[in-house]
Amino acid sequence: MLRLFILSLIMLFAGVLPACGDTDQSQSGPVVQPKKETTWVRTQKVRATRDEHFTNEKKPLAEVSVNASLLKKLTAGKSGSKQVTDMASCLARLNPLDLRRTAVQKSGGMWGAFERNAEAKPYSFNGMQLDSNMNKLVFGLRHLCQTSEGVPLNEVANEVATLLEANGREKAEKTLIARGEHPADAEKLINYVETARKDSARKVDFKTISGSFDRAESLIDLYEELSKRSLDEKSVNAFVSDGVTLLKVLNDFIQTDKIMVMALNEDVLIPYHNIDQDGG
Repeated sequence: MLRLFILSLIMLFAGVLPACGDTDQSQSGPVVQPKKETTWVRTQKVRATRDEHFTNEKKPLAEVSVNASLLKKLTAGKSGSKQVTDMASCLARLNPLDLRRTAVQKSGGMWGAFERNAEAKPYSFNGMQLDSNMNKLVFGLRHLCQTSEGVPLNEVANEVATLLEANGREKAEKTLIARGEHPADAEKLINYVETARKDSARKVDFKTISGSFDRAESLIDLYEELSKRSLDEKSVNAFVSDGVTLLKVLNDFIQTDKIMVMALNEDVLIPYHNIDQDGG
């Protein structure tokens, strides 16, 4: 039995060892590389050169001529309109104009009017300025209606004025900062109050304000009409020219008319936020 067992072991090892040797031999042989994949090569340029970039830049827009006859008409303003005599009649004249302005802008404004036509679209920045400056015009007129007899201090300004009277400028400024105001904003609030005290005594005659309305109404009339104007190849150039002309007259009005400039400057300075930010 022992002999048979030993013989069996010898035969077993004799069969296994060659197999192991074959495995080692196969692993030490040459490694077969997989077939190389085809690489996709881009045939077009990924990025243009600097010279190509400037060569392909959009051509500058053609200069738009101002409509001379329209310019003269808009500058003259309307005549025969109802005069304003007090705040109530002033606001009564303003509110319909404001509603028309709002309606135009809810429909896309003059920016949208330029954008709707492919040939007018490159000039749509004029439409954006028209919308913005028309807002300023209406805000300025409203401010004039409400402050013809002087600029009253609002609630915020009154609080700052009380602080100034009780503590002086330096301590009032520190108090505002302690309440959460940024130092620059605290300084602006105090400067506003000191300026507003002077403005509280200034007056603007309603007859003068009526003259501003006469000019404003003609501008809003064209603003509304242009926003609704149908455009085609024949009419687009006139549309762009009229829009640029309107913008020129509007800019001149809000930048050079004395009472309009005053009104816009005063309106921008009025503080509307709550100065007691910590609730104390």
